[in-house]
Amino acid sequence: MENQNTSVHKAKKFMNIVGSLSLIALPAALAVAFALHYTKFTDFLVFKLVKPPYSPERMLETLTSIDSGFRFYTLPHMVGYLALPLFVSASLFLAYILWKKAPWHALVGAILTNIGVVFMGGVFGAWISFAAVGNVPANEAGNLLPVLTALTTVQGPLMLSSVLSALTFLGMIILGFGLYQSRIIPQWSATFFTLGNILILAFIDLDNWMFIGALLMLIGLLPLTVKMLHANQVE
Repeated sequence: MENQNTSVHKAKKFMNIVGSLSLIALPAALAVAFALHYTKFTDFLVFKLVKPPYSPERMLETLTSIDSGFRFYTLPHMVGYLALPLFVSASLFLAYILWKKAPWHALVGAILTNIGVVFMGGVFGAWISFAAVGNVPANEAGNLLPVLTALTTVQGPLMLSSVLSALTFLGMIILGFGLYQSRIIPQWSATFFTLGNILILAFIDLDNWMFIGALLMLIGLLPLTVKMLHANQVE
């Protein structure tokens, strides 16, 4: 019985460490992914309220460049793609923390976030796969533009996955409301976290706005991470 209690205690401590670190690892990874889309700080400072029309011609130019679009296309998308499991651990850990004081926020927020992540993974996987266009030999690249245009037109399954992926941030916003209501962390901290997710959701695909949203998430969750790691050390 004593060995079982020890194992449970160790597992709980490990879960607290992983969960706490994921709270800051997630927004940090997202911030890096968004920042990688820029080469100059002056480009970052150009804030737009509406996403410019998608240009398959420009995308084709990027994917057929010397590095096949690795630096400005594949790398940022891969960083974001690899960060997706952190949504799972972060949302479940927040739900675990909120369960006693805000059970409905915990339940609905975690469910929506994890449903959204499934579809977001599909969206990221699709867009990353389009980079294969850069591997087509130059002498066979004549008809690539209409093919790429057809592949990247947001319709059908790609449209469905794109829309449902928004549930990821909607779920995180609900968790943020739960943090604010429960006062587990200072309300300013919960507000920063919630506003960060709202900003990303409102300006999806506008990387400078999303970068600021990720920073707000990071600032908002840092006190909770410190609090949980300290509590874990004391136990």
